[in-house]
Formats: sequence, C-alpha cells, structure tokens
Amino acid sequence: MLTINERKLILQWNHKGKTQQEIAELLGCHQSSVSRLLEKNKRRGIVANLPRSGRPTKLSKAVLARLRTRITKMIKKANKSFCAVSTKQIAEVIEQEVGKVYSHRHVERLLHKMDFSLITPRPRHVRHDQKKVDTFREEFKKNFRRSMWTTS
Repeated sequence: MLTINERKLILQWNHKGKTQQEIAELLGCHQSSVSRLLEKNKRRGIVANLPRSGRPTKLSKAVLARLRTRITKMIKKANKSFCAVSTKQIAEVIEQEVGKVYSHRHVERLLHKMDFSLITPRPRHVRHDQKKVDTFREEFKKNFRRSMWTTS
C-alpha cells in the first residue's frame, strides 16, 4: 500500500511527464498501483483513503488492550515448554473476557490487530537437543491441531 507521501510524489512526477513505468521503478511498486492511483485522482480529485463501510468492532480499545495483556501473560507462561499458544486457547480467553464466541478466523484477525504473529513450529529445536525435539513433536501432535500464536 502506498503512503500519502508516495501518492503525492506519483502525482508530481506524473505532472512532470514521467511515465507510469518510470514512476513505478522509482518507488519500487507495481505500475498497476501507479495507474490505479492516477485514475482515482482523476475521478475523485483526492489521494487519501476514504472511510470504508462495514460494521464497526464491538471491542473497544480498552478491551483489546486487556486482551493483549492477558494473552501476552498466557504466552509467557507457556514459554517454559514451547513458547506458543493455539488459536483455540486464545478464543477461550476472548470468550471469558468478552462473553461472546468468535470464529477461528475472527480470532486470527483480532490477533493480527493486536500485533501478534502466527508461527509454525520448527522441525529442529533451537539448541537441537534430539530428546527435546522428539518430546516437542509428540506433544505437538497430541495437543495442538490448530494454528499457534506468539508475540511479534
């Protein structure tokens, strides 16, 4: 996504006679992005994003902050074994905190909004202790059938 400054640069370079391909190469973006912005500017006369439609979230910033704190504590507590928690576990925490059940995908969206990163278990342990690797694989197969989350 282009920043406002990049969008203004595109308009300036376009007025100076640069081609869309030249502008794209200068900014390191696709020519289609430049073309779309120029067309949008021609139609609407603006480069800023307009408000999008859609239902506003029912979770306030305060609730999201409380959830982030609680989830972070949960992840740090799990750090002793494998340093991650599943989406299902986080969904249970959200249900306890908010009193509403969210779908798996919605929980993932909320986690991204709270700056958590999705991780995939590594096939080799960091210190590569084979006994720990085997334990990890067995425990993961038994207990976690869903995605794993950790802090960024």
